[in-house]
Amino acid sequence: MTIHDPIPFADAPFRFLSHAGLGAAGIYLTGCTGTDLLATTPALRALFVTDPPNAPPMPSPSSSPAQVDPSAFGLSCGFAAVTPILRSPRETAGFLLVADVRRRRLGPQLGRRLMDAATLAGALVPESEPEPEPWHPDETRGPVRSRVQTHRLVDAALRASATGPAPTVMILDIDRFRSVNNALGSTAGDAVLAVTGARLQRVIGPADKLVRLEGDRFAVIARRVAAELEPLANSLLAAVSEPLVLRGRTLAIQACIGMVTSTNGPRGAAALLGQAESALRRAKAGGLDRCAVHEPTEAALSLDKSRLELDLAHAAQRGELYLVYQPYVDLAEGVVSGAEALIRWRHPTRGELQPLSFIPMAEATGLILPLGRWALRTALRRASEWPASTTLSVNISPLQFQQSGFLAEVDSALADTGFPAERLELEITETVLMRDNPETTAQLHALITRGIRIALDDFGTGYSALAYLARLPHHRIKLDKTFVQDLANPATAELIRAIISLARAQGIAVTAEGVERDEHLALVRRAGFTHAQGYAMGAPAADPPELSTPAPRASAS
Repeated sequence: MTIHDPIPFADAPFRFLSHAGLGAAGIYLTGCTGTDLLATTPALRALFVTDPPNAPPMPSPSSSPAQVDPSAFGLSCGFAAVTPILRSPRETAGFLLVADVRRRRLGPQLGRRLMDAATLAGALVPESEPEPEPWHPDETRGPVRSRVQTHRLVDAALRASATGPAPTVMILDIDRFRSVNNALGSTAGDAVLAVTGARLQRVIGPADKLVRLEGDRFAVIARRVAAELEPLANSLLAAVSEPLVLRGRTLAIQACIGMVTSTNGPRGAAALLGQAESALRRAKAGGLDRCAVHEPTEAALSLDKSRLELDLAHAAQRGELYLVYQPYVDLAEGVVSGAEALIRWRHPTRGELQPLSFIPMAEATGLILPLGRWALRTALRRASEWPASTTLSVNISPLQFQQSGFLAEVDSALADTGFPAERLELEITETVLMRDNPETTAQLHALITRGIRIALDDFGTGYSALAYLARLPHHRIKLDKTFVQDLANPATAELIRAIISLARAQGIAVTAEGVERDEHLALVRRAGFTHAQGYAMGAPAADPPELSTPAPRASAS
């Protein structure tokens, strides 16, 4: 293309293209008529062969243009070249792409593709970029902002909010960005981030701020009325998700947004960013291309959880924790052969708490370790008073089992309480067996060598594999109540009979959990279970009934 050729840009779309792509750099090409340009550089003059008429120089010189392959950026044109535009000798303001699109009609879609191509082309030629100066608040591409710098921008928006709408913080996270890096390399990944920043900048308004965060995240600090926030978030997501052609490959990029407005929570940068992060996690949990808004109740729930964690750390010392014992029955003998220790928490203000209210939290925070040690010793002392023919079952969390000192803890507890190892059964979950490594197998064998029995709890709820029954050492499997209570279903009954047959061939006992009614008990007997546990046998109690009490008899039908 030469200066003598008419530039095939209608005024309105060229104004859109130029302002969006170069406006932040202070270089305006708007108001073009015919072949007039409002600014030029030596490189631009070289591209156009001769000086455009009445064209003042740009603020700083740029390097010579680099010709690029248009098809690599999804452009079907005969010529394209990119040249950096400098704000100063060491700071790049952006890139100008000149492309021959005379045979194509320029509209908003082509304009956006040209802007993406300019950004990509510049990002993929790092040697043409000068070393950047330190971060400038108005930049949307460049060094990653630290948390402290981001906090300062948010704080500045908060201080200015007295004269306008309360600021809203949006954190945008690109989904599956790592796959782009893995497939195309980190340079291409950086180029994608540069394009994403440019696209987001085109969407936000003059009063909004865009900040590049760590990794594949951006923050938008918006000053909008409430009715404009959802459309803005949707526009940001739509801008990111437009197909992007890079090195001849079309990339489908999607993102999620977490959003919070300062009026919906404490006024402070740290609090707002934390709440936006919380909302972002909720958005990502819901799938791709989603936006979630922080609700005031989230902060209350988070605070409530923190208080509960603190209470749990001291619950045993305060005497708030206690154990109950639920019996299980030997169906062949018709007697209660043992009981399982179950933990309960009598909270001073919340009342009785069931395990699901605090055990997952204990496992996530590591509190399960002291909790588990307390439960084992407490149960051993209590079971020492039971008949010698009965067994005590104690649940062991995966985190407990992994500890290098776990065997020593068990040995110490048995020695201190005088409880026989042969009467102790430790219940583990499939999560432990899934590791199936030499350390796990050795630890199981060490426990068995001491005379301790091993039970596989809740079989059928996770990644159950019948291979466990033959390969890894244990004495009992406990089939989850969801299977037991569906025994009337012929397909379920057939599956359970197959599991029981295989287990019995290996000498493994099979316990039915959740046997709550007499009809359940009758089905369990017919299926061939060796043991049963549930309310039909007895409810959990701090002082269980006589452990040799005969089991309820099922009808002959």
